[in-house]
This record gives sequence, C-alpha cells and structure tokens, in this order.
Amino acid sequence: MSEDSSRIRFVTPRGRLFALGAVCLAAAVLGVFVVLLNGDNVLALIAGTAAIGIFGVGGGVSIINQLRHSTILRADADGIRVAKIGRAPWADIDRIGTTPQGELGVRFRRTDALLAGDPSGTDAESLRATRRTSGGYDLTFAERELGTTPAEAARKLRARQP
Repeated sequence: MSEDSSRIRFVTPRGRLFALGAVCLAAAVLGVFVVLLNGDNVLALIAGTAAIGIFGVGGGVSIINQLRHSTILRADADGIRVAKIGRAPWADIDRIGTTPQGELGVRFRRTDALLAGDPSGTDAESLRATRRTSGGYDLTFAERELGTTPAEAARKLRARQP
C-alpha cells in the first residue's frame, strides 16, 4: 500500500455505541448491587450474576470489538478496502455513486481481488443479487454506516479515484 497522505476513511458513527456502553455499564452496576444487597436470595444472586456477565463482560467485549472494526471503507492511491470483505484496486471499480434508495453504491468491473480470501463469506452471487436490487451497484452503504451522507462519500471517493 502506498504511503499517501490523502487516504479517505469512513468510520461508523460511535454515538449510539457509546450510549449502548452507558446502558451496559448501568446494568452491570445494578447487577453488582443486586448481588451485594441480596447475598442470601439465590434467585437474586443468579439474576445479578447474569446481569454482570451479560452486560458487563459480554457488552464490554462487544463494544470493544465494534470500536476496533468501525472503519467500514477506506480509500487510498491503490484502491478501496471494504471492511470484512477485502481490497479492490481502482482498475476493478466501474463506478461510484448513490443508489435510488439514497445509499452509497460501488459497482465493480471485476470482483476477484475484492473477494480473494474473504473471511465473511461474501461471494460474486451475493454481489450480483445486490446489483439487481440497488440500481446496479454491487456494494451499498447507508448513511448510518458511513458517518456522512452517501452523496458526500461518493463525491470524496470519485475525487480520490485516478
């Protein structure tokens, strides 16, 4: 990958994630209080321990994973990288725009490089299915995923495309 200072990243907005973190923290703290205040009530101990485990441990691990994987799309001089799918050189990209549904759309000439070693299980057939329902785009991204409007994201990506 080239060392280009004009890389573009689209990061999923984190406001809802932080709100979810606050709810998980409150539920885990409530679970701690239930355990501490009801030491002789078996049902309360089970409920409190479950709240600590589910919201404290499970919620914490989930939030950390979501923060680590919040960059959904990246573009640089070599091409674009789609989170959880792969990388495609600019030569493989046919067009970038907005779908009739108002989402960012990316259409590929070839998908071999993008799908090479894809751990998510995305295949050429699922991309073709998306193309049929999205106005001709193989991949689509909603505004809630991008952190900006799809039209602005398309404009930035097209400006970056050689």
